[in-house]
Amino acid sequence: MIYFCKVVIFLFVACVRGDQGDTVDARFQKLEQEIVKLQNTVVDLQRQVDEQNDGNEYMSVAFTAGLSRTITNMGSHQQIVFDHVITNVGNGYSPSHGHFTAPIKGVYVFFVVITNTPGYSSSVTLLRNGGWIGYALAHGGSQNNNLYVTSTIAVTIELQQGDEVWVQNEYAFTSVEELYGGNWSTFSGHLY
Repeated sequence: MIYFCKVVIFLFVACVRGDQGDTVDARFQKLEQEIVKLQNTVVDLQRQVDEQNDGNEYMSVAFTAGLSRTITNMGSHQQIVFDHVITNVGNGYSPSHGHFTAPIKGVYVFFVVITNTPGYSSSVTLLRNGGWIGYALAHGGSQNNNLYVTSTIAVTIELQQGDEVWVQNEYAFTSVEELYGGNWSTFSGHLY
């Protein structure tokens, strides 16, 4: 921007002062040539910026999916497929296998909300490429008067393009775990 301002000032001074032997037409042609050079410079700089951003800086990525049906007798390491897609901007979430795949590199924020069924607990892990990034436990045993209990995970993490994030019942907290459906349990995320 400073370079552009200096060039404009130079062109203005050159136009006002003029070369003593130049005609007005010759000065005008010189100015036109300088403008074309400046336009080409702007195009080249924009191309360089686009290449650095890889065209993705302004891409929107966001999803929210709910669990439509209750999962009873969850097994250890059972992946949770949140099948009711509410939002899927950027198409990063797959309701067929429950994984979010990062379409671009960036910092992402994820939320998992789980709700148990009365009398049972529900414990889940949030994973990135198979590695732990968060836990949630909705413990609803008899000590909670068999009430519904909800628990939430919120995680901010940097992902590379192609990284996968998903939810699964990593460890059986109790002998039988159940995850309440009806979209009371959800998995959400977005590019920060």
